[in-house]
Amino acid sequence: MAELQRHDDAGTEHKSLEPTPPQSRLGSNHHDLELPGCTPEPLMAYLKALGVLRLVSEQKDPGARGWWKNDVFWLRSKLDRDALVTFFLEVYKPTPIVAPWAGGSGFFKKDNTKYVKELSNSKTSRVGLCAEVIRTVQAIIDEEKIGDKPKDEDKTRLIRRYRRELPDEVVAWMDAAMVLQQDGQGFAPLLGTGGNDGRLDFTQNFMQRIVSLGLHKEEQATDESRAWLAHALFASTAKLHSASVGQFAPGRAGGPNATQGMEGDSTDDPWDFIFMMEGALVLAGAAVRRFGVADSARAAFPFTVRAIAAGFDSPASKDGVDSRGELWLPLWTRPTNVAELRQHFGEGRAEVSRRAARDGADFARAVTGLGVDRGITGFNRLGFLKRSGKAYLAAPLGRFEVVERTDVDRLREVDPWLNGFRRAAGDKNPPPRFASALRRIDSAIFDFCKYGGAAFFQRIIVALGAAERELANTERFREDKKLKPLAGLSAEWIGAADDGSREYSIALALAGVHHEPDGPAEQPKIGPLRTNLEPVDWQKRCRAWAEKERCVVWNAADLATNLANVLQRRMMDGERAGCQRLPLASRFTVPLDVIAAFIAGELDDARIEELIWGLMLIDTWRRDLAPAGMNQSRDGQRADPNPLPREYALLKLLFLPRPLVAERPGDKVRWRLARLRTDPVNPRRRHLESGIVIRPEPRILPLLRAGRIGEACRIAAQRLRVSGLPPMPGPLPTGVMRDGAWAERIIEPRRAQRLAAALLIPIASESVNRLVHLVCRADGSDAAEALAASAAGESQ
Repeated sequence: MAELQRHDDAGTEHKSLEPTPPQSRLGSNHHDLELPGCTPEPLMAYLKALGVLRLVSEQKDPGARGWWKNDVFWLRSKLDRDALVTFFLEVYKPTPIVAPWAGGSGFFKKDNTKYVKELSNSKTSRVGLCAEVIRTVQAIIDEEKIGDKPKDEDKTRLIRRYRRELPDEVVAWMDAAMVLQQDGQGFAPLLGTGGNDGRLDFTQNFMQRIVSLGLHKEEQATDESRAWLAHALFASTAKLHSASVGQFAPGRAGGPNATQGMEGDSTDDPWDFIFMMEGALVLAGAAVRRFGVADSARAAFPFTVRAIAAGFDSPASKDGVDSRGELWLPLWTRPTNVAELRQHFGEGRAEVSRRAARDGADFARAVTGLGVDRGITGFNRLGFLKRSGKAYLAAPLGRFEVVERTDVDRLREVDPWLNGFRRAAGDKNPPPRFASALRRIDSAIFDFCKYGGAAFFQRIIVALGAAERELANTERFREDKKLKPLAGLSAEWIGAADDGSREYSIALALAGVHHEPDGPAEQPKIGPLRTNLEPVDWQKRCRAWAEKERCVVWNAADLATNLANVLQRRMMDGERAGCQRLPLASRFTVPLDVIAAFIAGELDDARIEELIWGLMLIDTWRRDLAPAGMNQSRDGQRADPNPLPREYALLKLLFLPRPLVAERPGDKVRWRLARLRTDPVNPRRRHLESGIVIRPEPRILPLLRAGRIGEACRIAAQRLRVSGLPPMPGPLPTGVMRDGAWAERIIEPRRAQRLAAALLIPIASESVNRLVHLVCRADGSDAAEALAASAAGESQ
């Protein structure tokens, strides 16, 4: 099952984030504070919550805990409201957050060095560590003789030296911003490219906020600073000033349409920015052990994966390309201390099929598995999407509530194929339709994980079928990329996608159409319906492509035309192969009222076609499917069937996969399809009951498709009469019934095409009785009496 990691390498189980009993929460000297200024969105507000908890825990109360309730962060500590404000105004010591490997950080010749110098020259103990770090960094840069911003090898050498020589507090910040790799560094999308986003350096702005608040001086906090702090923590009213906030708060980033007039300025509360940067340290990337991050440096950082254009509406088709990745931020309900939180963030990477989650769809699959077990109630999904110029925004992509969905395990079956398809669609300059097909798959997976239910699982099947169809129509691409057909999905997919719709019923029955072997020891002589849609080698269970054969007749025509083409092709191939039974069997059937609705054009043909392409990927025609407990007959599920055309009833009796059998349970004769009986001599063998075999005339389908339904029905009536089932008279335009009147019927070609298509749709054995009684003199025929007597003898 897709899961979130719970254990470290030593196998130690960590505490969950599940709620604890209320009586164990409060001590006599603890206070629960609601912090309305710390909310799950935007990213800045979420990181603020982590920053407040971390700073209080590390600098004032090690027992402090935090949790989310009603989309607001709560803090439990020894500090009441006034004490919390006093702590930050008078005691809080800023963490040395610097980026002396990047231009614009304040450490190189062309940089603005004002704030670096002010902190370096400060004599205040609150910023003493910051000043010490700045002086150490400047000494290292001087020793390395680097004047301008370093590049390539110089940059890597500096970073490695900083990790060796700077205090642990700086190393923790570096872990949040980057991870070392053999060929350089991988950067966390959370902090841009190592602490900056384009020309905006986050660390320089952090130091600027410290100076603007006067934290580097031995002075009383100003009223303005106190008002800003109350705004940051408790969402009270305060006048904000203009300053860059970067990607962290899109609503305050300014730009066109941000306010009245053409363009607005960015607005900022200095304490917001400080708490945000302090909170980012909780999301430090850990040394990668078993999490499988070879795919991307993003995987080295907590809850960070490759972006996909799924789960949100966007007119852009390249959102996945113009993005630094996605960040999934957890929400939990149990009061949790910062040590536990670091542990959960450090190890909270998502696994799918024993590998690290690579993108948003993978992460959604992982969350639906074990998020609840850890007390996580939901995730805020953020995408770092490119905006104007080179800058990015942490755009909210929605809330993902944690709900376990067992059917998500079915997706393991497609992972090997999907991985190959993803690589091919992500190569340079693939045909756009393959990238579109991949986005459709990802979106379907994501939506099912988020919402659940058969309708959303069905979208996954449809998306997979659409991708398979693109491969079938692009021989060169699939050969160049060595992509095989998707096949062999288990029967569990059928139930997971069954929404009870009439379209699904028809598509499932059609997708399962196959040739039933003539004997128990024989193999099918022609392939399943899938071989009429795409060139696959059915003797290899459709897991390999085949040369384009004449049996592939599906094209860009409408559904009715394609189904009629398939029926005609299967009849020809069955005749050529010497099949004793028509190759129209299926383990799933359709009620007659649904077929009547199809003939009348009441159903969604496009949806039926999409479902056929998806459901054919399941081995519905395998011999071993029936024992799996599938509902083989769907007939009788709907009462009051719609009027069924008598022409259909007459013609369908010639297009059945098994002989007709009559039985007399009472005074009336009932008709059904022949059944397999156990051999009384050899119980391991089964044989088919004897019955009436009605072979269709090859002329019937061409006549029917030409709209000459009367002639087609006249030939069918003759075949029934010869077989011992005398048909009733046909209808005249006046309503009078007369023998031979079928030949006078002419209908519109489109309706005739739908009638021909309907003959391919499998029906239940019990439905045959209604067809026979609708168009034949069934009860009194000699054949019926003989068959009923024969059936009675066999049962005895």
